[in-house]
Amino acid sequence: MSQKNLKLGEILKRAGIIDDFQLNSGLSYQRHWGGRFGEALIRLGYITEEKLQSFLARQFELPRIELAGRRIPDDVLHYIPAAKAREFNVIPVERREMSGTMHLVVAMTDPTNLTVIDALQFLTGCRITPALAASESISQAVERNYGAPVIVQETLDISIEEMLAPTRPAAPAPAPARGEPTVPLQAFRKLEERHENLVRILYERGLLQAKDLDELV
Repeated sequence: MSQKNLKLGEILKRAGIIDDFQLNSGLSYQRHWGGRFGEALIRLGYITEEKLQSFLARQFELPRIELAGRRIPDDVLHYIPAAKAREFNVIPVERREMSGTMHLVVAMTDPTNLTVIDALQFLTGCRITPALAASESISQAVERNYGAPVIVQETLDISIEEMLAPTRPAAPAPAPARGEPTVPLQAFRKLEERHENLVRILYERGLLQAKDLDELV
């Protein structure tokens, strides 16, 4: 099997960058908390982002791009919508036409993610040429070049008479039916969120093992 068809974890393991325990721990972390596998390894302290980027650049002979202060032309940004750039944490950098085929150079953190590359090729109609950049620098470049996400605010159409009218007392909340919980659903969600955050912290500090997550989460 060629290395281009291997997942990042297997490539790092074959190169001796991580061992079986770190591979399984990274996969377990990714499965429970989401995100990318490389980010999981970085969060767990198994590898630094600089070491990971340097390894991928050598392994796949890819260029590393400095995005700080770089202004990307609008006609290049147009190939990938802002929502997809944020979803995949990628940004188009430049386009090149070679032998009648349009190539789009895209900065990303993981060139082994063929799912993202295939999705971008289908979306843009271009041949995607990956280039490496740090995750944070990509996020900053996306915000700088696309602009902050637009937040749609609802407007209330209230007449002057309604604004000046005396406030009516709120109707009492209906009593819960028999068998229904009396604690608001919002309180349950806050407790769940605190529990997940606590488990995440304990796992990252090595106080929990991967096998314990299925019982706690």
